[in-house]
Amino acid sequence: MERIRNKKIFSLDEANRLIPELEGTLDGLAALGKEIMTLRREIEVLAAIESSGADSSNPDVRALRDRELACAARMEEFRQSLMEITRHGCILRDLEMGLVDFYTVAKGEVVCLCWRRGEPRIQHWHRVEEGFSGRRPIEDLA
Repeated sequence: MERIRNKKIFSLDEANRLIPELEGTLDGLAALGKEIMTLRREIEVLAAIESSGADSSNPDVRALRDRELACAARMEEFRQSLMEITRHGCILRDLEMGLVDFYTVAKGEVVCLCWRRGEPRIQHWHRVEEGFSGRRPIEDLA
C-alpha cells in the first residue's frame, strides 16, 4: 500500500462522474498529439532546407520559425491537459488507448477502477500490481 500513499481514493460514483470530462480531455490530447506530429514533420523538412544554406530571407526559413513557435505552444497545451487529468487524482496509464485508473478500496484492499476511452462508464477493475491485463468485471467487486 506504500505505492499509493497520498493518492486520491475514489468511489465508483465519483470516478464515473469524471468520465465525460476525461473523454473530452483525452479527445483534445489526441488531436493535439496529431497536430504536434504534423508540425514536427514540417519542422524536420524546413530545418533540412535551412541547413542546406538558405538564409533568413528565405520563406522556408521564416516558416520554420513559425512552425517551431506553433509546436512549442501546442506542446504547452498538451502538458496542461495532462496536468488537468492528474489534478483530478486519477492516473493516465496509456494515452493512445485512453486508459485511466482510479484507486479505490474494495474488501479492505486498494485496487484500481479501470476505464478506457470510449467506454460509457467504469466496467472493470484490477489489482494495483496487475494492470490492464488483469481487468475483471466491476460486478466482481461487490
